[in-house]
Amino acid sequence: MWRRRPWLFCAWALLFAAPLLHAQGQDAPLLKVVLADGRSQSFTRAQLDAIPTERAPARLRDGAPFTVTGVSVTTLLRLCGLDLSQNLGGGKVVGHALLARAADDYRAVFGLAEVDPHFGHPPLMVSWTNADGSPLSEKAGPVQLISTGESRPGRWVRQLQSLEVKSLP
Repeated sequence: MWRRRPWLFCAWALLFAAPLLHAQGQDAPLLKVVLADGRSQSFTRAQLDAIPTERAPARLRDGAPFTVTGVSVTTLLRLCGLDLSQNLGGGKVVGHALLARAADDYRAVFGLAEVDPHFGHPPLMVSWTNADGSPLSEKAGPVQLISTGESRPGRWVRQLQSLEVKSLP
């Protein structure tokens, strides 16, 4: 029977495999955070959803305002063991950079002082939804980095895969 109707076998295989693939997608790491000392943590969609979200105002390329909902990079760094709210001293903050890397190897670099809210900068946000709350498109997601204080989105990172704190020479 399967030899005469191979499409039927494929249909059955897809029917039974779909729930397994969906479950694996929920558990697959979406974002990896690596600190300068080598500590790292990967976040799944479920873990990101469990972190209390924040909101921050931002502007699109055309200047239209919108509100970003997500998790600040400061919060993610704190969850990984780097708490910028502690007095780390200027050398520790100023002597490090944050490298954001996308799936297509696009990169954006921020001085760690730009991430630290105590230096007066608007937050960097990791988001997995559009302004209307719908999931990001495949082109933009599953997660993206939005630099809320910038008037041009040159350092926004679609398909964000990792955030790495690097020591500067």
